[in-house]
Amino acid sequence: MSVRETVTRPDAMVHFPENDNYRWLELSDDIGAYGHAAFKERGDALEVHLTLARWGPSVRRQVRDDSLWVKKEAKRLEKRKILGVRADTSGNFDPNLFRFARLFGFTNFCVLQTMEQTVE
Repeated sequence: MSVRETVTRPDAMVHFPENDNYRWLELSDDIGAYGHAAFKERGDALEVHLTLARWGPSVRRQVRDDSLWVKKEAKRLEKRKILGVRADTSGNFDPNLFRFARLFGFTNFCVLQTMEQTVE
């Protein structure tokens, strides 16, 4: 299995709060890490964030297996649904995200934009 839970927040998810009950996952194959995920319980849902460092057919197959692991974990935690969330701190909209997410059974898509302002 390509999913390995870690105790520290991955560099790819530095924008997440360290102490906010997230669990961290490293996703890897024979070549090495192809992505990271963060997840936590949120009401009747399991909130899941995914960041991939590599793309391609083999990674897509691995992510399909990873999604089965997440579904099993959601069932174990007695969650009714999985809420997939993706943040792009560069401010880009990814037109392929919804198509990618549909491959893994996600529906009810929406766009959420956030911004930040430094208080001096």
